[in-house]
Amino acid sequence: MAQALSDPLLTQGPSIPMQSQCTACERVVAAALISGGDGVVLEKTCPEHGAMREALHDVLFRDAAPDRPGSATRTYSGTAIRPVVRALPKTVETLCPECARTVIGRVFDWRGDVYMEKTCPDHGYVRDRVFTNSALFLKMQQWSFREGAGVENPRVRDAQACPGSCGLCNMHQSHTMLGQIDLTNRCNLSCPICFANASATGYVCEPTYDEVVRLLEQLRAYRPVPASAVQLSGGEPTLHPDFLAILRKANELGFSHVQAASNGIRFAEPGFAQAAAEAGLHTIYLQFDGVDDAVHEVTRGRPLLEVKRRALEQIHAAGMKVCLVPTIVKGVNDDQVAKILRFAVENIHVVSGIAYQPVSFTGRISLADREAKRYTLGDLANDLAAAGELEPMRDFYPLAITAPLSRLIAALTGDPKITATAHPACSSGAYFVVDRHGHAVPITRFIDVEGLFGDLERLASKIERSRFRAIHKLRVPILFARHFRKELAPEGLTVRTFLHALRGMTDKRVGRGRAGERTYRTLLAAGMHFQDRYNFDVERVKRCVIHYSTPEGMFPFCAYNCGPVHRQSVERKHAIPVEEWRRRRGLPVQPAGEGAQPA
Repeated sequence: MAQALSDPLLTQGPSIPMQSQCTACERVVAAALISGGDGVVLEKTCPEHGAMREALHDVLFRDAAPDRPGSATRTYSGTAIRPVVRALPKTVETLCPECARTVIGRVFDWRGDVYMEKTCPDHGYVRDRVFTNSALFLKMQQWSFREGAGVENPRVRDAQACPGSCGLCNMHQSHTMLGQIDLTNRCNLSCPICFANASATGYVCEPTYDEVVRLLEQLRAYRPVPASAVQLSGGEPTLHPDFLAILRKANELGFSHVQAASNGIRFAEPGFAQAAAEAGLHTIYLQFDGVDDAVHEVTRGRPLLEVKRRALEQIHAAGMKVCLVPTIVKGVNDDQVAKILRFAVENIHVVSGIAYQPVSFTGRISLADREAKRYTLGDLANDLAAAGELEPMRDFYPLAITAPLSRLIAALTGDPKITATAHPACSSGAYFVVDRHGHAVPITRFIDVEGLFGDLERLASKIERSRFRAIHKLRVPILFARHFRKELAPEGLTVRTFLHALRGMTDKRVGRGRAGERTYRTLLAAGMHFQDRYNFDVERVKRCVIHYSTPEGMFPFCAYNCGPVHRQSVERKHAIPVEEWRRRRGLPVQPAGEGAQPA
């Protein structure tokens, strides 16, 4: 696919021609985006409803000060940081779905949902739904804190355009929360909804053990915060011949959390999960699209539920945890959303989270198909609410709300910690406590999370300026107690036991094995809406916290897989034809489609 190009429209004169939807009807009409003394406005004329003028919230054409205390205004490399725009309508840098060039778009509220529209000079007008439930979307935008400043040692130091100059580059604003390394593009499934598309490429991309070690070291080398969590992915990473040795090496290099994204087939085999646990694997990011095989046959091409159940048994016996990972397609398995949550609660002894992933469209798709299949994080919240599991406006928050906790720990210890500086539109969800009767209760029912995290942010800022840090540690449980509503908490849950449960989320000595049986179980049910060219927002990808480590540098997830698709150019540089891969292993040569499968 084409790579993203810098858009000359950004440096063009004060008026940019485009097309826009009439605010009174759905007609697409000629429009102009105008930047001047009055700010940025969109002017258009509908043949039926006449001339219209709309003011847009903007940071692309006008400088804006950060709206959160303590925010960086420049990255470590000196590139200016644009603050998050938290209101609608707004301007956005986005991509043409056809050619991937950067174009200017508008994000706006239409009949209670959030849409993006844009016009490519060569390929015309596109509109896409970004988020169902505009009120919830606007709430999400409010809950991020200080801007991050990226990394001190970017690979690319003179990038001028995002997302075309990845590496990481001087424009990137977040350090790595989760590093990703593709161990192979081989797989033992042929799924129609897969970023890696392993069985159809006609080539094998599988780094050697020594090459993987260099990719791990690349993650650990970033400053000021080295990556401490890594996910091994693919393809199916367990097919790599050195999978167990790689797990051991990741632990040796100082990764405190090692997980694998897997379909579970190998973990269902007797002994494999135990061997992986002994080698240092902590969590399995388990592909799980529903609770009946009719769904798996559509999304994965074969019945898999029994395999998943056996894998869960083996993983639990080995003392590891699972995060269920459903890819959600509207009209295909969106009816499974609440059922998957209930399945997770029923298996809370081994399941610690659910990462719902609304489908990302990586190729051409018609407007009708896109509208029929598009599933947003707003849909996720609405579906969980419809099943009686939560109240979206009370319980749903973005990942970024947790940043003050990381900053507080860093301030108390004096060591930088990984911090959630992702864009608030990237992910959202709810935390649950599962009580002794197997009921999942959102923590927002009994914790004032807005008041709590606001206080934690202020405390972190105070400690950063203090000479005597340790004394402030005593204030942390006091803040939790201040915002804890005992009368609404699950039976027997106190501030002390709640803090113990939170510790079990990050301390494996508390949250796993027999120790885990003595604490309340917690469950994160969240969605990560990876972008595609139809809904791409450059400001989101600049703040991405999930980074692929590759021989060509580091890439934000949505730049690697879903926008300019750097994956394709990276893999082609380092892949070999399937036939050659099979010859090197003394295997019979097969057609390319079959050859991508494991032997």
